[in-house]
Formats: sequence, C-alpha cells, structure tokens
Amino acid sequence: IFTAYRYVILTVGIGILIFFHVYIGFAIAHSFHTAKPLVVLTCLAYAGLFYFFVLKQYLLKLKKPLQPIANCAGKIWNYELCGLFPVFKTAAVAAVIAAFLIWIIIDSKDSRIRLRSVAGMAMYLILAVICSANPARIKWRPVICSLILQFCIGLIVLKWPAGHSAFQWLSNKVVRFLDYTVNGTSFTYGLVASPPNICGFGSVFIYTSLQIIIYFGAIVSVLYYLGVIEFVLSRIAWLMQYTLGTTAAESLNAAACIFLGQTEAAILIEPALNTMTESEIHAVMSAGFACIAGSLFSAYISFGACPSYLLSATVMSAAVSLAVSKIIYPEIQQSRQKSIGSFKFKDRGANNILECISNGACHSSKFVWAIGANLIVYLALLALLNTVVWWLGDTVGIKDLSFNKILGYCFFPLAYMMGASDASDSHTQIDETLKVAELMGMKTVLNEFIAYQHLHSLVETGELVGDRARMIATYALCGFSNISMIGSQMGILSSMCPHRKSTFAKVVVRALIAGCISCFMTACVAGTTKTVYVTCLLTVQHF
Repeated sequence: IFTAYRYVILTVGIGILIFFHVYIGFAIAHSFHTAKPLVVLTCLAYAGLFYFFVLKQYLLKLKKPLQPIANCAGKIWNYELCGLFPVFKTAAVAAVIAAFLIWIIIDSKDSRIRLRSVAGMAMYLILAVICSANPARIKWRPVICSLILQFCIGLIVLKWPAGHSAFQWLSNKVVRFLDYTVNGTSFTYGLVASPPNICGFGSVFIYTSLQIIIYFGAIVSVLYYLGVIEFVLSRIAWLMQYTLGTTAAESLNAAACIFLGQTEAAILIEPALNTMTESEIHAVMSAGFACIAGSLFSAYISFGACPSYLLSATVMSAAVSLAVSKIIYPEIQQSRQKSIGSFKFKDRGANNILECISNGACHSSKFVWAIGANLIVYLALLALLNTVVWWLGDTVGIKDLSFNKILGYCFFPLAYMMGASDASDSHTQIDETLKVAELMGMKTVLNEFIAYQHLHSLVETGELVGDRARMIATYALCGFSNISMIGSQMGILSSMCPHRKSTFAKVVVRALIAGCISCFMTACVAGTTKTVYVTCLLTVQHF
C-alpha cells in the first residue's frame, strides 16, 4: 500500500510539473512582459536545484583535497596566519576608507550635504565606542564587514538604477500582497473599514491597516509549517555567519528580524537562549530594536512612508545592528552557537495547514488590540505633556513651548549630522532639521507609530516639504528602538527563558542604544547614497 501511495504521489507530482511548464510556455507566448516574474522565479528554482543536486555534490567531493587551502584562507580571513596580518589588516581598512572618501567627495560634487551624512556615520560609530562595555575587546571583523554589507545594500537599492527598480518592484508587490486584507476587512467590518467617499468620511485605522497583522501572521504560520521560513532564514544566516563572522543564533535572529520582527525572531532562537553568551543576547535585542515587523509595513505606509524606504531600511538596519552591537557589547565569552547547520528550530505543533492558518490568525489578533491600546495611551500622553510644557513655558513668558520642541532641541545635533535637510536657505534648513529631530525624539521616547503619524501630519500641513528631510525621517524612524519596547523585549525573552532574566535586564539598555544608533546610521547611509527622492504620501489610498 505504501509503495502504491508513493507511485501515486510521484505520478501526480510529475503531472503537475508538466502542466506547470506547459502553462509557462503559453504565458510567454501570450505576453513575455506579464510572465516575466514567473520566468524569473522558475529560473531561480532551477538554479537552486542545480546547486543542491549537482554543484553541491561536486563540491563535497572536492572538500577533502581542498581542505588545507580552505584552512589557510580561513586563517587569512580571520587574521591569524602570522604577525604581519595586523599590519595588513590596518592597511586594508585604511585603503577601503580612503577609497570610499575619494568616491563620495567626487560623487557628491553637486550635493555636498551628503558629506555631512558621512560625518554622521563616523560620529555614531564614535558614540558606540564611547558606550562600549569593553572597548579594548572589540573584534573589528564583524564590525567592518557589517558596515560594508550595509553600505553595499544601500548602494544597490538606492544608488544603482537597476537595483533601485528591482527593489521598487519588490516593495510594490509587498504592498499589493498586504492589500488583499481589504477583502476580509470590508466584509467583516463593512462601512467602518470601507466608508463611502462622502462628507469626509475615512476608514478607521484599527479596522484597516492594523488588521493586516492578522493576515500576515497567518501567512507566516503557514510558511513556517511548510519549512519555507527555516529554509530561507537559515541560508541568509549562513551567509551572514561566514561573511560577517557572527555566530549562528545572532545571525539567524538578524535575518529573521528583516521579515518577521522581534517577537517571531525570538521564537525562532528560543532553543538557544539557555546557552547564548551575553554578547549574543545583546545582539539579539539590538536587532529587535533596530528593525520593524513586516506585518506593520501597511500601518507605516498608511501614514505616507515610502514602501521602498521601509523595506530597504529594515534590511540595512539588520546588518548594521550586528556591527553596533559588537562595538557596544563585545564578545568575551566562548560561544556554543557555532554552526547554523546544527541549529534546531522549534516545532510549532500544528497538524495541517488549516490549523496553521487558524493558529496564526488567533495568535496575531491580540497584537492588533494591544497596539491600538498603546496608541490611545501614547497619543493622550503626548497631548498631556505638550499642554503641561506649554503651561510651564507660558508661566515664565516663553511662548509656544512644547514637549515636541524640547525633544527637537535634544535630538537636533543628531539630525543635523545626518544631513537631514538640503534646503538652500539656512532658516529653512534649520527648521526642517528641527522637525526631523522632533520626530526622532518622539520615536525614541514614545514609539515609531506616533512619530510616523506626526510625520504624516507635518507633510499634509506643509510644515515639512523637503524631499530629503522626509526620506531621512522615514529611515530614522524605521525601528522598534524606543523606551516602551524595553518592557516588551524583557517580557518576550523572559517568558522563554525565565532563569536568564537578570542577563536580559543587564544588557537591554545598551541594546536600546545600539538599536537607536543602528536606525540613525541607516538614515546616514541613505543620506550618503540617495540623490533622487520619491514622495509616497498616501501611497495606499484605501488604508
């Protein structure tokens, strides 16, 4: 019976494969332009099959005779071969920095404000060293490689036209994918989610944009059940581990934060929490603070944030978070998380796909109302603080003082060094920089939802019109690095590994600082590489 069942499955699989290729042929004959994404995905699938079943098997046969060469290359890569390599390392780093500075000076001849963003990157690195728990023990390989990776990503998606077009296409597809939630919300909530276009009626935020969290959570649950999440993230983590020199758990967590956010990423590495070093735990927290959850893209897009900016920001922040983390909390212990190949993923325990969909939707639904409750409290708290500060200022004759302005003054030097405004008029430049600084302060002290909502209102009212200022603000706000998330991080990790609560508490504040610096450095990279800006106000009209 079992043999017959296998033959049936094999026959059905071959039939589906034949049908798929016939379908692709008809699609190409009908319209190659329309079928291009399908052709690209098919080519990628064949490339993967060729690697795993042909190239990888051939490389495994060559592993033994090439092992001495690989060991020597590894020692060179890790600067361990002889005493000359510290000198070589210093010279190589100096050459890379010099080449970068020469390139940016030449490339920015029409926009010198980009040089200020370069100075901002240097300032944030110095700030990270100042905040370091052990500056003398910093290992510079993961730091330098992570910074190079971040900048390469920035060049590809922001500077290179083909890369920018590809990333724009991908971000549009992500928006379209999330957009299908409207079919469910319109049916479930009716006019509350899809009001008629009369009398200024608009959709209710919690019944539209936030409902995408439920849809996204269900999809992620299905992908996890099918093994797609494990396959994709483990490959990205492997690449990060062998290029950046980070360990398996922190590489996997950083890769997961790009797509899933800190909660799901923490669940993935739960089996390793018991044995992770303090530096690895710090790296995990830093990546969680530096990135956003894919399920919240729609919420930020509804406030006018450009999808391509958000997507590139979270990818770059995930890379640089490892660099900043290894500066602020260097590794001084022996890691047990050596290879991603030996990493064990936690079983979700679902019996079939339908159960996965239900579990994912139910699990995600509670986050919707938690976010809604927090928004109510923080918006009310912000209004209260602005009123109290205005009254205190008015009492001593200071007009128009507010909590927002105080935050702007505190964060003004950070925003200024990012090159937040390229306005030709100095008064306008200072005003735009102050607005961006206010947003950075709101994001850090309150949360990124409030900051993006305020960014949206500033753009709508014409108080922030500079395209560069909007872009820098969008990148700087893209992350969970705010004070309120300290409790969330502590709660998530402590519930998974209660006996290490003291370790989590020990590193969480430095991790928050690392997350803030990571987001701001990503904004600096965008300010350095981006020369043509796009406006995405109300990109998703029905959100």
